[in-house]
Amino acid sequence: MNKKTTGLVAGAAGAALLLGGATFALWSDSDAVAGGTITAGNLDVKAAKPTWHDVSEDRTDAGHVIDLEKFRIIPGDTVRGTFGFKAALEGDNMVAELSLADLGASGDLLEALASEATYEVTVDGEVVAGGDLFAAEPVLFASADNSHNVATLPTLPADLPGSPNVALVVDITFPETVTDQDLVRTNAVLDDFAVTLGQVRDSSGQGGY
Repeated sequence: MNKKTTGLVAGAAGAALLLGGATFALWSDSDAVAGGTITAGNLDVKAAKPTWHDVSEDRTDAGHVIDLEKFRIIPGDTVRGTFGFKAALEGDNMVAELSLADLGASGDLLEALASEATYEVTVDGEVVAGGDLFAAEPVLFASADNSHNVATLPTLPADLPGSPNVALVVDITFPETVTDQDLVRTNAVLDDFAVTLGQVRDSSGQGGY
């Protein structure tokens, strides 16, 4: 085979290799896929200044404001402390627990007062929990936008309101059964406590209960 023929054969073989390894652009199309914004919810709590009142039943002005440090309680008296705070929750599965476990007190007068110490938790003035103050159970709340099964839970708004929407109301009574000079000039010191609102989830991974 002469050089000219050899060159033609080699060229044809090279063209066949190029054709075999090439790709062809057939019809295609594309379109934009919309993205999105992921936004976190909210959990917020702000305590207000507590107030104390003398609500003893036999006072004609029952409910008058007192300075707890100066007030001297006697058998038959009942004093009421109101611890108000603003609270907010937001999230499709948001449930949070208000812990009352940090409540504490000490002093020689404590045993007598603790026997008749009660509490209520209110939301916008409506009672949602209550009982023995020193055996207080946590209280569950749901966000107003929670879409899970939270029909039995009180709800909180997404943003902090202008004034307290949740309150812990404590009634402490000095029993009339204390006689003679028992417990005169003793005291019960109420500890400072944190208002803790913490997110919780149930075993299924949902925020709803």
